[in-house]
Amino acid sequence: MRLRLMLLITLLALSLSSDACKDSGDTLVGSPPPGGSPVKWSYRGYNSKGSLIVIGKVVLAQIDSTTINGTWDLEGITAGEQVGPQLGTGKLTGMIQGTSISMNLNPGWADNNVVLSGTIEKDRISGKWTWITFVGPTAEGTFEAIKTS
Repeated sequence: MRLRLMLLITLLALSLSSDACKDSGDTLVGSPPPGGSPVKWSYRGYNSKGSLIVIGKVVLAQIDSTTINGTWDLEGITAGEQVGPQLGTGKLTGMIQGTSISMNLNPGWADNNVVLSGTIEKDRISGKWTWITFVGPTAEGTFEAIKTS
């Protein structure tokens, strides 16, 4: 229980704090420089067994050298999967450092968050999604986002 609480606090702190990262000087690979136009990405989310369960689009805009924000529009394709609040539409916030990226699909929520943590490689972002509640990680899987514009 204590480990889960520490993980929750760490993930929330990473997703909500842009001051925690030092500027690496890198911009979001495949995107315009800070203040540029938003970039669209095709999103695919998988459960812990590797089955495709969520599809949709994510739009990311780099605000400064470490801060991003954007929107998401995602739908579930497999009934009964526990994916947390990553279905429908919403706004996201996040941060980047070098090729590492972290995004919170539910900024401003104290509970019931979906956090994406991954790596940017040219026109692809891949990593892990985690649905976090007050009891800790509730469900998780992997994701990939492919740049479409």
